[in-house]
Amino acid sequence: MSKISKLLVMLLALVMVVSLIAGCKPTSQPSLQNPNNSQGSNNNPTGGNNSGNNNATEPTGSDEFTGANMIKNDMFPLEEPITFKMAVRGEKDYQAMMEKCEWYKYLCEQTNVFIEVVVLGSDAVGKLNTLVATGSAPDVVLGPITLGSTQIIDLAENGLLLELDDYATDPEIMPNYQRLLKAVPQALNKMRAPDGNIWSLAIITGTPGTVWESPLTCNIDWLKQVPGYESGEKFPETVEEFTEVLRYYKSHDMNGNGDPDDEIPFLMVSSSTSPADTQGTLQGLMQLWGIGTKDSNNDYYVHISDDDEVTLAPTTENYRDCLEWVSLWYEEDLLWENFFSSVTNPDFTAVSGNDTALWGFFNGSNWYNNGPLKENTAPPWGDSQTLVVPFDTGYDPHLFLNPGLYGNLNAFTVFNTCEEPEILLAWYDQFMSLEGTLCTYYGIPNEWELYDDAEQYRAYYEANPSWYIDEDGMPHFASVEQEDYVSLYDYDTELEDKRLADHPYWAGVFNLNAVFQGVTPNEYAIGAYPNDPYSEAIVLGKWIDEHPDYFDWNVWLRPYTTAEEAEALTEYWPQVQRVILLWEVDFIKGDKSLETDWEEYQQELVDAGIEYMIEALQSAWDRVKD
Repeated sequence: MSKISKLLVMLLALVMVVSLIAGCKPTSQPSLQNPNNSQGSNNNPTGGNNSGNNNATEPTGSDEFTGANMIKNDMFPLEEPITFKMAVRGEKDYQAMMEKCEWYKYLCEQTNVFIEVVVLGSDAVGKLNTLVATGSAPDVVLGPITLGSTQIIDLAENGLLLELDDYATDPEIMPNYQRLLKAVPQALNKMRAPDGNIWSLAIITGTPGTVWESPLTCNIDWLKQVPGYESGEKFPETVEEFTEVLRYYKSHDMNGNGDPDDEIPFLMVSSSTSPADTQGTLQGLMQLWGIGTKDSNNDYYVHISDDDEVTLAPTTENYRDCLEWVSLWYEEDLLWENFFSSVTNPDFTAVSGNDTALWGFFNGSNWYNNGPLKENTAPPWGDSQTLVVPFDTGYDPHLFLNPGLYGNLNAFTVFNTCEEPEILLAWYDQFMSLEGTLCTYYGIPNEWELYDDAEQYRAYYEANPSWYIDEDGMPHFASVEQEDYVSLYDYDTELEDKRLADHPYWAGVFNLNAVFQGVTPNEYAIGAYPNDPYSEAIVLGKWIDEHPDYFDWNVWLRPYTTAEEAEALTEYWPQVQRVILLWEVDFIKGDKSLETDWEEYQQELVDAGIEYMIEALQSAWDRVKD
């Protein structure tokens, strides 16, 4: 156990004999303006209306935004105001920022719930230790970056946390959270600690398009130049055919710049400067060899078989066969020359190109999306970029969907001294609705968008609101061009401090791993949440829907671990990883032989403790698999 964890446990133990007196007590609410009556306020321009009058020349306020459909719980508004203490890691003046936020003001008015922010600073655990030991624990702690799984388990074992099982599954308290749980059935099990209880809620949001590990993409302009692929609709169907296409790229001036030696047939790299992570993109490639694994240290080569057996890919024949092909590509200079280097982002940008790719195929930690796009416009490369249907390697592909789809753990942790937890959870649930998420990230309907551009504070207004929900429940967003912006200096010459006009969106106040949002994959797919038509969320999500048989839904969920499991993983994982990295490089470069040195490699993995590591992983998986 770490020193921090031990200190936390020691201090928490003191609390068992200390009466905690904070939290959930009614108090006077902050002095906040009614966001629906802000039209005449110099500090509160809100802009826009629902009239559809395209000749409007000045903002009309947000009087037509009643917000009746924004609050999704009949318990609100409360008869009496109540304030909760919310602890957040960081140094910012979150309280002041939050109270400028129109969405927060609106929630205060509609729910009668107010928030007092407890700033934990950079040493969040240390500050929380002090608060707990002095009987001043907050009601709730926000975000995975504030408390990790070890700290959550410590708090729970010392009897300081509230069990959230009944709240998270209660449609009367958290109806919006139920929608997310239904969209991602495995999420509930993932949140369970080793004792079977839910001590902290996970963020359940995301789209398959952003969590598909290392998809293979193709430069169609290059492929069309290869004999037999001129239509641009045919792809290599086997690993042998794929290799022949790479060889063609290597021997021809594919980008037409007169230099036949600057082509990169196969670009594999991550954006990290870590050589280990760069090699980690191999794990994404190995999905084509039937190994559904992920390229990160947290899930290093962990693979779950169809019969729920946990293995590490480097012990399998699949891995060995894949390395044989990668070694061949390396030997023939078909892979990027910096594949084994500690590359930086500028290196990658230089070879990826802005308008024309310098590579034929790309495999990385994310699909390569070349720049921002506007609706109804073509992608920067026209039709030159597309996904590739997996080629045949002799194994059934198991494309890995990152368990990030199921949300980050430890997003919302409630202390058991909270006197009105059902109100707190119901308030948090308002952010989980699609409308609440939109308000969090785009402001309330009709709200002005204000921003700082070289100290020139500007805003735009339109005849239509910045976004609104139609009678079918679908959101609509305005398309704003540069000329639609109006200088605040022109709008309000009486406003002495232009900073007072800054209305931060909630997401800009608490940028904590999307703690305050809830979007299901389907809501991305049907366009209920805004994305450009060529974004990962849309392009990859559609591809996944069209090819469900390729994907491995039996994925490693990153569950909570017991103290014994965590100790085994901490002890053996670095040793096992080091052996894999060293041998992997030697195998690919040809310094070691997959044919004659394989058994020695397997023995080194055993000596490093891989069997104990797999045992710990299997134990954790068995608790959450069903």
